[in-house]
Amino acid sequence: MTQNSAPDNSIRPDELMLELGIKKDAYYKDLSYLDITPEKDSEGKAYLTNEQADKIRALRNHVNETGKRNGFDNSSIVKVDDSNLEVSNNNESDEDIYINREEPTAKINSDLVRQAEELAARGMAMNDLIKIQLASQMSFDDLSPDLQEKVRIAHEVANPKFHPAEIAKQLLNQHRSQKAQAEA
Repeated sequence: MTQNSAPDNSIRPDELMLELGIKKDAYYKDLSYLDITPEKDSEGKAYLTNEQADKIRALRNHVNETGKRNGFDNSSIVKVDDSNLEVSNNNESDEDIYINREEPTAKINSDLVRQAEELAARGMAMNDLIKIQLASQMSFDDLSPDLQEKVRIAHEVANPKFHPAEIAKQLLNQHRSQKAQAEA
């Protein structure tokens, strides 16, 4: 029994979703929008032909550029005659087939710098978000001894060991004696 019973020149939906960084909801909406019905292998597992996967990749590129599926022209997918290309062992994405060889930057998203900034900002914020989550899950026992001592000092300052009832009794006695002296 083979692990991948899909025919050659095909891709599993999970692999394509991982490659494109999308979830099932977006994947199925893309299938519906493109009116694609996945094929099934001999074990009944779904797969897409490379042509179907290329259509989804092109739609995803359009969505990444415009933020919506509307306006995507399915007929604009360029087919490349790769019969004269050398076979390469590098793992470049199949998205390269959408780039015009004469103008490699022609199809690059104009918001690329903004998207890179957002990615960098997320990376920068991630450490702080993780720290906040770690801190919210720690108890006193998780702290190092020097920090435990700081917490103890803060508790002592916030909760002094004197008794408010005794202080109130002393103040009332002082008040009564001052009142008695004033009347005398």
